[in-house]
Amino acid sequence: MATVTARGLRQQLSQSLSQVYGLLALGGLLLSLATPAAAHLMVAQHGTLNRVADGVFMVLSLPVAAFSATDDDGDGRLSAAEFAQHRQALSAAVHAHIRLLDRSGPRPLDGLLLSPVTPHDQPNAPAEQLVVMGRFVLAADTAAADLMDLRFEVSLFSAQTDTPARSLTLTATDNANALQHKQVLTPLDNSMPLFAPPTSVVGE
Repeated sequence: MATVTARGLRQQLSQSLSQVYGLLALGGLLLSLATPAAAHLMVAQHGTLNRVADGVFMVLSLPVAAFSATDDDGDGRLSAAEFAQHRQALSAAVHAHIRLLDRSGPRPLDGLLLSPVTPHDQPNAPAEQLVVMGRFVLAADTAAADLMDLRFEVSLFSAQTDTPARSLTLTATDNANALQHKQVLTPLDNSMPLFAPPTSVVGE
């Protein structure tokens, strides 16, 4: 019969609580941003990456022009019908072109939620921005020192040149370890270390 020590029980409890807190945090994040009005809280071409326990919570506002083969009527925006028609393709594009990597490669992205951003007074109007939310799952043995090895990359930018949609301003935070890193990504410089000591701003 296996013997479970008090230390082992504490470790199991800690891991279970970490998973529960992570799921609760993701649920709260998705619920809070699941409406078009809440999606306006994220500025266009900006995003946040928040490390909490064993996950990194992502919120990005991306131009719909960055997604190919979704603008059926050619107006440069995403209608409700186009969003419904191409939702699976939009999700596939996010998984393919937005990644968080550690030393072993890409980390899984869970709980992906897409929310078109429409005017407050015209909720059915076509959207020019798409808010992307989800949680990257970190390896169970990720330690504070390993956070410096994490890299974030995105290759979803507008095909139009000389527009603000060709850049993405990201802020990564980890309150538990007092870490913050801000960087501006572009098609020619589309990846960043999640954290880089000391606190820094790159690209501005």
